[in-house]
Amino acid sequence: MDLSSYRRITPFLRPHAWRMAGNIFFNLIGAALDGYAFALLIPFLNALFGLPALPIRGGWVTEFLQWTIGSLLDPNDKMGSLRSVILILLATVAVKNLCVWAAGTLGAQLQEYITRDLRDAVYRHLQSLPIGWFTRTKVGQILSRVLSDTEQTKILVTQLVTQAISAAAMVTIYVAYLFGISWRLTLMALVVAPALTFALQPLLRKLRRGYRRLRNDHGEMMSVLQESVSGIRLVKSFAAEGYEESRFIGASHTYSRGLVRMAKFALIGQPITETLGTFIVVLLLWTGAKWVLVDHTLQASQFLVFLTFVMRMLQPLKQLSQIPAIAQNAFASADRLFEVLDMPTEKSLDRGTRTATTFDRALTFDNVSFAYDEGTNVLEDITFTARKGDVIALVGASGAGKSTLADLIPRFYEPTSGRLLLDGVDLRDIVLPSLRALTGIVSQETVIFNDSVRSNIAYGRGARYTDAQIETAARAANAHGFITELPEGYATLLGERGARLSGGQRQRIAIARALLVDPPILILDEATSALDTESERLVQEAIDRLLAGRTVIVIAHRLSTIVNATEILVLERGRIIERGTHEALLEQRGAYYRLHTLQFGDRESQAAEEHAHPVL
Repeated sequence: MDLSSYRRITPFLRPHAWRMAGNIFFNLIGAALDGYAFALLIPFLNALFGLPALPIRGGWVTEFLQWTIGSLLDPNDKMGSLRSVILILLATVAVKNLCVWAAGTLGAQLQEYITRDLRDAVYRHLQSLPIGWFTRTKVGQILSRVLSDTEQTKILVTQLVTQAISAAAMVTIYVAYLFGISWRLTLMALVVAPALTFALQPLLRKLRRGYRRLRNDHGEMMSVLQESVSGIRLVKSFAAEGYEESRFIGASHTYSRGLVRMAKFALIGQPITETLGTFIVVLLLWTGAKWVLVDHTLQASQFLVFLTFVMRMLQPLKQLSQIPAIAQNAFASADRLFEVLDMPTEKSLDRGTRTATTFDRALTFDNVSFAYDEGTNVLEDITFTARKGDVIALVGASGAGKSTLADLIPRFYEPTSGRLLLDGVDLRDIVLPSLRALTGIVSQETVIFNDSVRSNIAYGRGARYTDAQIETAARAANAHGFITELPEGYATLLGERGARLSGGQRQRIAIARALLVDPPILILDEATSALDTESERLVQEAIDRLLAGRTVIVIAHRLSTIVNATEILVLERGRIIERGTHEALLEQRGAYYRLHTLQFGDRESQAAEEHAHPVL
């Protein structure tokens, strides 16, 4: 048994210690009463055999029976004595079952609440991880860990705290009763426990490794499912249903083969347990029969009750012996969960000590380079200054490093070398929450949650803003009109990923969100290129209002939208190869000029386009 996972679970057990203590208490009382109910068979059987109600010689069980029911056993009134024993037996069983119910209830609460707390802890930790971790980890794997692995980890609590404690309590009590009847037979019976432990150890190690692979296979299957469902429009538009089906079937079959393989190994434990158990029972039958029939050192009633205890003990013993094999799946899931919980959070990595409440002068990139995971630099020697109120446009081919450069500002990633300065202060010296409070982002991939319009606009800060403030932001974003036409206005649920809204409407909700927060620094992944003419006009008007009075880093897709930018940076393979105003760059007839020509062909088309979209 690897106790490391148990030790890691302990902090989650601690808040529910009273439930665990209650579960142990009621299990022990229930097991003790269950054993006492079987011990009551001794006077009952002796009466049937015509023997004295209680043995003359015996261990503590005989003494305990003499103390509890001895006064009720009248040798001259055997039926009356039996009636008394039966009534006590019924009362004992009733109280025992009440204890079993109480233990089961507390055990169910314990396992569910610990699972809940573990799931909450994993999700809470996920929210605090750096973005880099999410870019390296598939969504399906993340979902599998938060949902499936926490559910599997529950087995550690179920098996250890509820079933194991219940079974261990019964075995402990039964062994005590067995010693009280015949200590020699009991020692003979107990050789099965170490034998089982020794026999199952190689199997447990194999199961642990196998279940670990199995949980990863489950995550892969979840990833395929998540990708195909979220991209169903693309799948159907390319008639790729067969391709996605083959991907899912491949992952599903791999997972199923792993399950069958693990089940084959896990099921070996039961035959081993039963074979050894049967051998011990046969040995006990032979030895006990000899002591009753030949040596006369044991009464038949005592031997029968002893055998009843042994047979009764086989089930909890079987449960205890199977728990290690069953728990290996939970161990594997727990390992995956604790891998997540052991990942350093943004807060733990943040060495910032200063709080920034305002942006007064300039944002500066000073010889900044960046690489993902110590690979080839994605950005190289980036140097520029965005003064308060400036609009800095980033242009270049796909993969030039525009989005990566923008991601460095809110410190989604840290520079590999160089510095980013906010009013002369290195961004790494500013605590993350205060830095991000100064930064707003409107991306091309607008994120809308399955929540009300109001909650989407006031995302994460619903209690901070009044309805009037939210409506004002929506009006400025040209969103109030279509919102009032929704079935429940600002209370309308928008569906998963904003399914009830058009692309332009989603963009205006995102702009309203940024206007409400009112950040002094704005990162804008300009997103009008995929919209129809009317939606584009409304979004463009909203963007004009959003940019006013802010320092803006805009990732430009349409060059016509940045003609009035303070400075345009042309990126190629992570380097700034040109910089200047729109007109100056056109005069240079370099890379920017070539990009412009590809979009508009000549100056006449440029003039027409600029007249149609006077954004900045």
